[in-house]
Amino acid sequence: MLSLDDVKNLNIPKAPGSYQFKDKGGKIIYVGKAANLASRVLSYWQKGASHTPAKSAMMREIAAVDWIEVESEIEALLLEANLIKKYQPSFNVVLRDDKRFLYIKVSTEDEIPGVFATRKIDKSGRYFGPFTGAFAVRQTLKVIRKIWPYCTERRVGEKICFYAQIGRCSGVCGGKYPLKDYREKVIRPIILFLEGKKGRIVRDIEKEIGNWKLEIGKLDEDSEGRLGLEEKVSHAKRQLINMRAVLDHANIIGVGEKYEADVVELAKVLTLARVPERIEGYDISNIFGREAVGSMVVFSGGEPDKSQYRKFKIRIGEGEANDVRMLAEVLERRFRHVARNMKHETGGGMNTLRSTAAHTRELAWREPDLIIVDGGKAQLNVAVRIIKKAGLDIPVIAISKGEGLRSAMAPDKIFFPGEKKPLELPLASPALHIIKRVRDEAHRFAIGYHRLLRKKSYYK
Repeated sequence: MLSLDDVKNLNIPKAPGSYQFKDKGGKIIYVGKAANLASRVLSYWQKGASHTPAKSAMMREIAAVDWIEVESEIEALLLEANLIKKYQPSFNVVLRDDKRFLYIKVSTEDEIPGVFATRKIDKSGRYFGPFTGAFAVRQTLKVIRKIWPYCTERRVGEKICFYAQIGRCSGVCGGKYPLKDYREKVIRPIILFLEGKKGRIVRDIEKEIGNWKLEIGKLDEDSEGRLGLEEKVSHAKRQLINMRAVLDHANIIGVGEKYEADVVELAKVLTLARVPERIEGYDISNIFGREAVGSMVVFSGGEPDKSQYRKFKIRIGEGEANDVRMLAEVLERRFRHVARNMKHETGGGMNTLRSTAAHTRELAWREPDLIIVDGGKAQLNVAVRIIKKAGLDIPVIAISKGEGLRSAMAPDKIFFPGEKKPLELPLASPALHIIKRVRDEAHRFAIGYHRLLRKKSYYK
């Protein structure tokens, strides 16, 4: 296993790219991406780094570190995906925690080939991936569209689409741009770019510019053909400048790394024993006890993990409950699943295929590293009571703006168990950023479910 000093002596560049961990046999066991290669790789060996069991197992096997430097974060993202597809590293599968993969598809089978994100792979089209971050994929598609304005329509019609009206589509959908040129000038470079062949795209454009300049030299200064070729050269040069500018300013990976840094800062502020990998946030939504619901959101590595979200329809008598009692019901129901997990782990009745499947479902309810509830001391106290009742030792905090303070600039108060006075963090605090993101997401998820129940009740 490499030491921190070993990694420091590698002189890894502070540039975007992909890093590869290798075992003693030289086999690639993990591929990652980074906006800053040096910072990201060193973070694995820093003191206080919190590793899951799978990541700890990986760390014990790392014997060497390689990296490939690129010019932009998007190229690092695509390079990571292409290397994973090529080498199938064992720990990339393990550390993904069974999340469904996301791919970018180019629908070459359509009359107008499109570019979009998908989780399904069928027999048609070209696929690039897998990717685990939906945010990064969405941002990548936005960036690609700024460089090569692809169309989302499947067939040529009589009118151009909305994106053509705002300059994000060539107009091929309304017959304003030849299909042949669209496939050659838009779809082909997109495929090359997704394959990690940006250099080839640049060389092709520069070769065209060189050929046009040779033709220009053979023509008279006032000829129409010369003016047309000069316009083509000017357009091609602008395309190169635009591509480089867009890629340079596309912060795709940096956001994810910021979220991870926020979680580390949160651990320091709350003096947690380790950096919380899984954070759960809870909120309640109701109107005078009617259509009362509770939400549970999950953040993994500082980012929302929507596959783990859960919603609860409150069972307490309508109109009789308050938010504190509702929160108690939600937490009691949630932590029954931890008790079931513990029963499975101690061998309590897993002797049929059905019980094995049930155990797999229960793994989605695994114990969190930190709980954040929306509210004040009352909500905090009930959460602490429920957690202790379940025989668990989980850090918990509550966040509230206090009575009558609802503006975005109002200070948030963070309540800790056993502390009389709440903590007020500065608005620029990374720790506050992650706490508020969890709180706001729990609130959004609860409100959405509450409105759905209200709507159903109204139509009944």
